[in-house]
Amino acid sequence: MVSKVSYGTLYNFLQYSKKLFCVLGTGILLWGCNTTQSFVANMSGTWKGETSGEGISYEQWNISDLKNEAYGTAWIMEDGDTVFKEKFELIQKDSGTFYCAYPNMTIKPTLFKLEKVSKNHLEVSNFNHDFPQVIIYHIKGDEVQITLKGENENHEKIEESYVLNRQPH
Repeated sequence: MVSKVSYGTLYNFLQYSKKLFCVLGTGILLWGCNTTQSFVANMSGTWKGETSGEGISYEQWNISDLKNEAYGTAWIMEDGDTVFKEKFELIQKDSGTFYCAYPNMTIKPTLFKLEKVSKNHLEVSNFNHDFPQVIIYHIKGDEVQITLKGENENHEKIEESYVLNRQPH
């Protein structure tokens, strides 16, 4: 026996589905924010490690007053001199979350869109940038491995990785 579905029943189902979608959608959005917050909290502080050359690399991450956002500075020291300095931000925009790099303290940032995030992992990309095109942070305890990926002008793949250690407060 087939029962007829009335307009009222269909309407009630659609209203229920709409509410369920809103609840699930909000939950997913909040979950994404919480993972960004947990990464930022896990990354906050000062990190230090050797570069591939003769320098020492540093990154300092600070939690912003705004949820899910951070800012900081990266620099490389060689023989007591700062040979590279960059500020960065992790910010929310209408079109998503972005890692904004200001290499050599430039005024206009290079934007990298957030692709993946968890408490211990952040991956951002900008395939219109020369190098790097992908930046990956992977935290293991008191170490963070930072991997830079991209292509050179001859379209050869390049990948550089280095490890920084969390510094005591």
